[in-house]
Amino acid sequence: MEKYTRHILDNGLTLLLLPDYTTQMASVCVLYRVGSRDENPNKTGLAHLFEHLMFSNCGKDVDFDEVLQNAGAESNAFTTPDTTNYYNIAPAKEIELLIALEAMRMKEFKVPKKDFVTQQRVVIEEFSEHYLNNPYGLFSHQLFSLAYQKHPYRWPVIGVDQDQIGKLTYEDAAAFFDEYYHPSNAIIAISGNIQKEEILSLVKKYFEPIAGKRKNQNVYAQEDKIHQVRTQTVHSNFPEEAIYIAIHSAARRDHDFYTLDIFTDLLAEGKSSLLYSKLKKENMLFSGIDCYLTTTTDPGLIIVEGKLNPNVSIETGEDAFWSLLDSCKKSPMSQRDWEKYQHKNETAYLFSQVGVINQALNISYSEWLGDADLIYTELENYRKVTKEEIVEVSKNYFDPSKVSKLYYRKQE
Repeated sequence: MEKYTRHILDNGLTLLLLPDYTTQMASVCVLYRVGSRDENPNKTGLAHLFEHLMFSNCGKDVDFDEVLQNAGAESNAFTTPDTTNYYNIAPAKEIELLIALEAMRMKEFKVPKKDFVTQQRVVIEEFSEHYLNNPYGLFSHQLFSLAYQKHPYRWPVIGVDQDQIGKLTYEDAAAFFDEYYHPSNAIIAISGNIQKEEILSLVKKYFEPIAGKRKNQNVYAQEDKIHQVRTQTVHSNFPEEAIYIAIHSAARRDHDFYTLDIFTDLLAEGKSSLLYSKLKKENMLFSGIDCYLTTTTDPGLIIVEGKLNPNVSIETGEDAFWSLLDSCKKSPMSQRDWEKYQHKNETAYLFSQVGVINQALNISYSEWLGDADLIYTELENYRKVTKEEIVEVSKNYFDPSKVSKLYYRKQE
């Protein structure tokens, strides 16, 4: 894989080119600097709905997916609290088609009104399926709104509820497109078997005629430090009682993020992890338990999810969790275990960089974070973490007196 090149077009579009001549495929990723945190608190879910709408935004009688499939290509997209990403993969000979279609989608808002209504219903049904029909589905809505009092991370990407999604209008979508979907607010990464000068010429051909506007410079209310326990209890006919804990974490570019990422993996990644081996297998307190980070650019959360076995109280499970954390705070792991985990973590990281889609997604995200070179240097950030720093973050972040807790208790 060659070194990438960066180009800024006159309309503000950021273009990253990353050749890889070991493949016959090519990928185009378009990252828009807009996510659910940019929504109006009374109109949440719009960023995610718009992700669906963009597949109808190619003009009259143009079916985005059908055109791609006929060329042997595939496409998908995802929305996060911070960004919205669209990505495609095709044989390298079809690269001009991918570029032309993405430019067509960016040029103007041309979603038929009937498609707006259709996709709105699809998202409402998605909300029902994943959140309302799942007995534990609303935990992120309840826990995030408990943990965040100010920041727009307090609502999930899907939106606050079906009512808000249902009240979004065609005019809301058109205004959202006009504000955020333009060259100045986009990063395009193209990877694979490409010739840089040829691709630069094609991107200029299709994208330079599109006018640039103001890049997203929204300012988000930051959270105050939490100094107490926030608790909410929900009673319902749950199959198993559950506990969810939110612990305020580091921002994505902080050194502590890498340390916490490793620590949460040590706690919960795989059957050799501490939570699985001690609390699920050995003590048989939980039927399932997990711990992970939310990877947001502003300070995120460490989330603990645990479903209790029958006849095990929430209090017993929670006490066992904090007792296990106390043991982590007292001494670092053995050098042998630490080296074993480092090798495992490095293998997983390197695997996440394989393939033209991953390359395009990773470099566009790194550019958005402010440093595209992270695709080459981020592994070193993980390697720099020491086992002593693991102990320090366990002490500094995992404080049971400064957390948000959600209890799911069975109905009496």
